[in-house]
Amino acid sequence: MHHLVHRPNTPEGVVLGTTGPTTQQFAVSALLPERHSLFNDGADLFHDLHSPAEVLRRTALFVSHRYFRVPQERPAVFAATEVAMTELEPWRRTSGPAHLAMDITLTPADVVSGVPRGLECESTIHIEGVRCGTANARLVFLMPRVYQNHRERGRAMSRSEFTGPTEGELWAGTPAARAVGRADQVNVVLGTPLLTVESELVVEIVTDPRNQVFTEATTDHVPPVVLVEGTRQAALLLAGELHGFTVGSCVLSRWNARFQGFAEPDLPLYCRATAAELERAADGRPALPVALTLHQGSRQIAAVDTVVLQDY
Repeated sequence: MHHLVHRPNTPEGVVLGTTGPTTQQFAVSALLPERHSLFNDGADLFHDLHSPAEVLRRTALFVSHRYFRVPQERPAVFAATEVAMTELEPWRRTSGPAHLAMDITLTPADVVSGVPRGLECESTIHIEGVRCGTANARLVFLMPRVYQNHRERGRAMSRSEFTGPTEGELWAGTPAARAVGRADQVNVVLGTPLLTVESELVVEIVTDPRNQVFTEATTDHVPPVVLVEGTRQAALLLAGELHGFTVGSCVLSRWNARFQGFAEPDLPLYCRATAAELERAADGRPALPVALTLHQGSRQIAAVDTVVLQDY
């Protein structure tokens, strides 16, 4: 259950429930999921970064049409998304439900005839009243013809042959769910991982059609939740298999993505992951930065930076 409050700064916003093309503030209140088939699958020690990212995504899309008058026929593209934990302890799960609150600031960009063609989204995350994270995004609204041309060019590049390693299997077949931080094998979205001589993990991102989490989206491209989950699992697999992390007690403390295009659902999608030097969080916990890229054919779909944090 979600509750959205608009804090309008113009008389128009108060009277009509809409806004002019100026910065606006909103507050979102929600209960973090307790029985979600994906977000609560695994050791379930921490609330998943998926949740505030999804709240921000849905809020920005709703607000863009309801308050900023963006036409429904303009496809929305998230060009960048970042979610980060600033305090770890509030993210720990307790025996009861947890309350999520987000203060969201939306700033219109590239305004034409009073309608923005983009939104800059900034927010702070509170769990049970404690400020413990941030979630930001950059949203772009494409004209229908521009969107169609972009998809056609992207599909042509994605059809080209993927050139990756053909030997050096890290795992014989699909990784076990526990190796990627999940408990239910149906939630594993990785194929057979390969390891290059440069210690780069290369793995195809696949989904099981039996899992309704991945088919509930209405888009005709690979849903954002699949891209988030694929890079999450690849980062955890790399940390566990090559750097000695105990995946069951790990959490992603940061996920920062820049998108260059759409992933086509009927074409192979590959993830490349490399780890940087091991770091330490302020409290001494091991923290492994991981850089990931998503590819279809000769085209890069996205670049992601994340940090795998080992809990004690």
